[in-house]
Amino acid sequence: MRLSAAMSALFVLLSIPVLIFILVYSYERNSAAINVTLNEVVAKTKGASIEDARNLIDPVAATLALIAAFAAEDPDRFTKEESRELLYRSLISARQIDAVFVSFEDGFHRVVTRMDDDRRRSDAKIPPSANWHSSYIDPFSGSPRRHRHRTFYDTWPHIVGAYDIETIEDIRTLSGYQAAKNTRELVVEGPWPNPDTGYPVITLRVPIIASGQFIGAASANLTLNVLSEFLTSHRASPHSTTVIANEADGTIIAYPDARKGVRLQNGRLELTKVDTVDDINLREAHRLRSATGNDDFFFQSTQDRQRISASFTRFPATFRQPWEVITLTPTDDFVGILERTNRQMIALIAVLTVVELGLIYLFARWLSRPIEYVSRELRSVEDLTFSHAAPPSSYIHEVKELQAAVSLFETSLRSFSSFVPLDVVRLLIRTGTPLGLGVEPKFMTVFFSDLKDFSTLAEQMAPNDLLAQLSVYFESVSNAIAEESGTVDKFIGDGVMAFWGAPVPCEDQVLRGCRGAIRATRRMEALNADWGRQGRPPLHLRIGLHCADVLVGNVGSAARLSYTVMGDGVNVAARLEGLNKTFGTAICISDSIYEAIRPDIVARPITKIRVKGRNREFMVYELLGIRTSDDPELRATEQAVLLCERTTEASACFERGELDRAARHYQYILRDFPGDGVAKSMLARCSAELPS
Repeated sequence: MRLSAAMSALFVLLSIPVLIFILVYSYERNSAAINVTLNEVVAKTKGASIEDARNLIDPVAATLALIAAFAAEDPDRFTKEESRELLYRSLISARQIDAVFVSFEDGFHRVVTRMDDDRRRSDAKIPPSANWHSSYIDPFSGSPRRHRHRTFYDTWPHIVGAYDIETIEDIRTLSGYQAAKNTRELVVEGPWPNPDTGYPVITLRVPIIASGQFIGAASANLTLNVLSEFLTSHRASPHSTTVIANEADGTIIAYPDARKGVRLQNGRLELTKVDTVDDINLREAHRLRSATGNDDFFFQSTQDRQRISASFTRFPATFRQPWEVITLTPTDDFVGILERTNRQMIALIAVLTVVELGLIYLFARWLSRPIEYVSRELRSVEDLTFSHAAPPSSYIHEVKELQAAVSLFETSLRSFSSFVPLDVVRLLIRTGTPLGLGVEPKFMTVFFSDLKDFSTLAEQMAPNDLLAQLSVYFESVSNAIAEESGTVDKFIGDGVMAFWGAPVPCEDQVLRGCRGAIRATRRMEALNADWGRQGRPPLHLRIGLHCADVLVGNVGSAARLSYTVMGDGVNVAARLEGLNKTFGTAICISDSIYEAIRPDIVARPITKIRVKGRNREFMVYELLGIRTSDDPELRATEQAVLLCERTTEASACFERGELDRAARHYQYILRDFPGDGVAKSMLARCSAELPS
């Protein structure tokens, strides 16, 4: 029996009559259901738009009130450079804030702004790397000409440039400043197009009142593109349009496509109005609203003949601005209500079709079990978690062929994943990207491990016994790396090379690398204890860990590829592994690892080294545990924490050249930790470098 013939016969005999009945009933109920859903969704969208507009302004107004309070208490504070930190913190408190500034009656003005590409291009004196800008204008001293002192930063507060320029700008003459002075309350000014960014902005001003006198204003510019982004992501339906406009003059405050909110007129940017915007449906809705005075109505689009619901809702009077929300929603977007009606109809006809449904259930169950098995197998193949359950038998020709093909594919892929990192195989399966030569730079964490005195053990042990212990060692280390989302690159003799950060990005890759190294070490300690009871020799693990920018990708030839990492960072990790032999340690990490996750780990400094091929010295640390983990396998012991503190004191003395004090500290360590290899090695170095 063919699958296509079986399914066709089933649907023709049982499904078509039921479907016809469902469709007839659905169309009768469709119109009423659409109207109910449409009204609910539009109301929700309008409420969300009004709330988001309030959230755009109210938090910033509260921040400006706080700045005004500080300025009223101590106006001289803002004449000092330290005040720019307060303005900067206020600026980054919300992403819609473009600039924060304070202005005083004596003409003094201080501002902190964001820098973008348009602003950087506007002035050749602005450093290309500038991301932040602060400036202040001197107070008046008998002449309208003063100086604006500008400072630029790449990362706050790192200065990358500064210059002074003459100006005659007087903030006091602006209408918003005068309004704040006269009303002595919050003033919302604008919107107006920002000539630098092209986006509409509004200005909020809060008066600064000291001892009952107006002495200035705290202000902020807000970009309305944030509100436009909200309208884009919060639609009443897939093809609806929500606009915020000024009812008084028809100016568009926010439009889903921010570029349509402004236009170039006579060489100048100006805000678009509802009756001139490049949206034929919005213009038509505005015309009909003006003609009829209705806030809610339906009309037919002249563009594509769709029936559209139009709704105009004013902002509450407490908002202090004559803004309104305009929502245009095609009713065709809500035809999906039919699906709910169909489900209701299925319930109503259940009694009439109980015999048919029973036959469909039995036949579908018999038919679908093998298909479900194939589906589960394919999902397990995508994650490389293969199952070994026996497939249910099927008498459908196509299903049997599909089962055989899946079984063959699973066997081939299982063999392939034994030679290639699993993450690489998963990436190939999920993306369908073909393999090819090529590498890319990435910041990664590289892991090298090796066994102490392996050559001697290899000579002394029988090959089968050595292979058995090596297999357990490789599996234990590989599992520790895999549990922390690492990728095992290759096995090099008795060593393991692994990395974090590719092919799947990992934000906490450095911490995961440290956890994987500690897991591997602790598990090898447990294995050695078990082998000792069996009379087998121990295998002592030594690990090097380093994070840096390296090259990662497929290398080799067109016929044979290897996914691996290359670069100086890989060499450093390998060198760190070798340093364990010198200092008698288990895990050596670089200063880049330590600095990246210092609060999370317990690691003691050993000494500064210079590896071959590098001019710069760097500090090497021994990793002892994870400070922030409750896992007993990762947590550092109290003795390890004490040893870290004692070694840190000794290392500090050694690096300052206080060799006598360093030697005494290392002697104290050996008194409490007699077998400590780091203390022994460093004590020998102190003795060798002390003058005789």
